[in-house]
Amino acid sequence: MEQLYDTSSLSIAYDPTHAWLYVEWKGAHNAHSARAGGELVLDYLQQRPCHKMLNDNSQVTSDWEQGARWVGTEYYQRLAQQGMHTVAWVCPAYWPARKSMETAMRFITRPVVVLFDDVASAYTWLLRQA
Repeated sequence: MEQLYDTSSLSIAYDPTHAWLYVEWKGAHNAHSARAGGELVLDYLQQRPCHKMLNDNSQVTSDWEQGARWVGTEYYQRLAQQGMHTVAWVCPAYWPARKSMETAMRFITRPVVVLFDDVASAYTWLLRQA
């Protein structure tokens, strides 16, 4: 893994073996941090173009409902415009955070996004995608 960005709340890495981004969100997030983090992911996607992403929210501990619409519309649309085809999105155990994800999912039209309860299942599924 090539670490591109790493803080206590967000890590972004590029996996050259599988040619995908691994994005790990940690702790409390809100509309501002969701948007700022999303912009960082988009910036790094320009540097490491790829078609798949493992988006890990398993450690998110807050809701980000106010940012869910932006994530589901603009952010995922921009990911698709930059060539992203497939996203495995790992859900947090924390129910309010999961509810924010489900709100965002209502607005996503592309790329293909599938939700998972654990990283291992998401990883396995993403490996099988063309």
